[in-house]
Amino acid sequence: MKRTVLDFGLVGLLGLALAAGCSSSGGSTSGSGGSQGNGSGGNSSSGGSTGSGGSSSGSGGSTASGGSTGSGGTSSGSGGDSGSGSGGTSGSSCAAVAADLITDFGSGTYPVGMPYFGAESDLTPPMVNIADGALTISLDSGTSTMMYPYAYVGLPFNACQDASTYKGVKFTISGTLSDMCSIQFSTVDKEHNTVTNNGTCDPTTATNMSCYASSKIFALTADPTDVTVNFADQTGGGAAADAAVVDPTQILGIQWQLNPPAMGACTAMVTIKNVMFVK
Repeated sequence: MKRTVLDFGLVGLLGLALAAGCSSSGGSTSGSGGSQGNGSGGNSSSGGSTGSGGSSSGSGGSTASGGSTGSGGTSSGSGGDSGSGSGGTSGSSCAAVAADLITDFGSGTYPVGMPYFGAESDLTPPMVNIADGALTISLDSGTSTMMYPYAYVGLPFNACQDASTYKGVKFTISGTLSDMCSIQFSTVDKEHNTVTNNGTCDPTTATNMSCYASSKIFALTADPTDVTVNFADQTGGGAAADAAVVDPTQILGIQWQLNPPAMGACTAMVTIKNVMFVK
């Protein structure tokens, strides 16, 4: 099944205040991940309670948290229901983004909370650590029996953000993935998150009968590389038929999702720095 960090893309978001230099490991603290398909890894939500997993349906091809062909072998997508997040409310009005920087994982004050993480029910969740100005993700998932397995890590905004003056999100990333494993990114909005998790999506009428964020697969390199994912670059997702791929006026969180191959496993080591909105 897919899950989103918010009910967003496949997983529910958690909303913890981001503390510099904090580390965490083990199970997920916020929503659940999403299965591969056309959607994106989970949505991040604010103020919501932990959500349940999303549907596992999705198409192979491009990945979901999806979109364009990614690196690392097979493409996978995510989908899923929302989880819990921090900060925001279910209203339609969100505060305008105050600064380009989302977080540099340092000792400052940021608009996002602590990372949330999780995985398909039969996989081991990633281990997450924040230190020395970086978010490090370590995954040894084990083998899944599911067609669309997933693992995810996300950052929930402390309050819903209006990023309509921006075109997307940029981050510096490096790392390695095992064969046939791919990575994708999602900006999660209210239209792809359930009402119970501060969104506006009704899974009974949503595409794929599930609420989860759109996403884009990208290539992961061993050397630190700046990756920009514009809101318009994301594809897939579960929301109302007339929903935008990403509604930049109602952003709840951001998420990275690792996709093992169907009924397979994934090992990964990923380092992320300097996350910001870009115009």
